[in-house]
Amino acid sequence: MSVALRHSRPKLMLAMTLISCCLAGPALAQDEPVVFGGGFIADDHFAYAGALIPLPGAQPDQGWAVRPVASAGAYDYRRNSADIEADFINLELSLVNRRSGDWGYLNLAAGARYSNTDLSLPDPQNRREGGQWDGMVSIDGARYAGAWRVGGYASYAFSIEDYYIRGEVTHAVRPNGLRLGLETIIEGDPSYDRQSLGALVAFQPMTGTEVRVSVGGRKGDDDTEPYLAIGLSRSF
Repeated sequence: MSVALRHSRPKLMLAMTLISCCLAGPALAQDEPVVFGGGFIADDHFAYAGALIPLPGAQPDQGWAVRPVASAGAYDYRRNSADIEADFINLELSLVNRRSGDWGYLNLAAGARYSNTDLSLPDPQNRREGGQWDGMVSIDGARYAGAWRVGGYASYAFSIEDYYIRGEVTHAVRPNGLRLGLETIIEGDPSYDRQSLGALVAFQPMTGTEVRVSVGGRKGDDDTEPYLAIGLSRSF
């Protein structure tokens, strides 16, 4: 692999993660407006915050919505013998078609993303450098089967060929919404790829709010590293 990611700005990204979690709260209920946020901490770091807002005329369990999302992060990588630091900001806006019921929920979305990546040194091989617009599509949902839940999220950006796929299986162990399970993540673009596997804990501290914490290992660029992911969602 031509690019190797390395450690970058942990204190800054941890602060961003905590801020976004405080701003966001539960997001898996599909028949109400939802705000959500969280972050991912490994050798590279990012945080995000967003909302899912039903459009006028949408039915309680289905219909159209808009989903704005903002994210920011930082990472380091080595190109040949040079160490390059990268900071990025992404702004997304998608139109979402929602379906939900006792069986679970399904969201199909298409939209646009503006990304701006600032590099400490010029790198013509980094397709993310500078500011650019990109079209993107995504799908997310969950299937309920008694105490079991199978869920996932996948997105693809066309210009930079960026992909992100996440799947999870959880089992309810207490009436208060405590669920335990596993998650797996596959992500990358033409210049890198990552695979992650971790344990997941989700619980509801209050009605309409869900907290998710996962820890595990991520493999890529011939190395393996631990990661921590935190997420909050809140419906109104």
